Amino acid sequence: MAPQPSEQPAGRGAEPHAARVVVWDVPSAVAAGERFRITVGIKCSSECRLANGRFDVYDHTGARAATGTLSGDRWPGTSGLYVGAVALDAPAEDGLYTWSVRGPDAGVAGPHAEGAATVGIRVVGSPEHLVTVEAIDAESGAPLAGARVVMHPYQAVTDERGVAEVRVARGAYRLFISQTRYVTFGTPIEVNANLKTSVELSLEPVPERN
Repeated sequence: MAPQPSEQPAGRGAEPHAARVVVWDVPSAVAAGERFRITVGIKCSSECRLANGRFDVYDHTGARAATGTLSGDRWPGTSGLYVGAVALDAPAEDGLYTWSVRGPDAGVAGPHAEGAATVGIRVVGSPEHLVTVEAIDAESGAPLAGARVVMHPYQAVTDERGVAEVRVARGAYRLFISQTRYVTFGTPIEVNANLKTSVELSLEPVPERN
């Protein structure tokens, strides 16, 4: 019979179990001062039950920014991962910040060494302008749906009309447009107002067979 996850606290004096913390759903960028959410998962090395345990998020100054609560059940398909989401407020100034997540709290079953993970938070100015990009097949002139439009850290995907709208802050960017089987397009672009641009993408050359 396979071993079952531990549901009982370890005995007094036992070595604390290690806890692994993972973080996902971190946005590629968030506007200054805006609220965003991240998802946190914690797993005990001995697969202890961590249901409803708490974790803390600390900002770049070391101050506690928020406290989250883990789920009451294990994450589906895992043997001991407990997950929780938490809402956070981005710093008021642009920049790249390093925050940390620590847990679980002392209230979960058994002694656990605190686990930790760092999170990079990229804060940008509030989007002021709308950039409209149209992607077209260079040979047929047909619109290209599903093309990826990137003006880092902002991005969007073209619709059935081959059009994508990206809201960005004022500034200089490099615009990239990519689509399967097409040569990726890239060009510098300066955004000081709303603008529209149309880009023709060419099919990648087919390798010759010997």
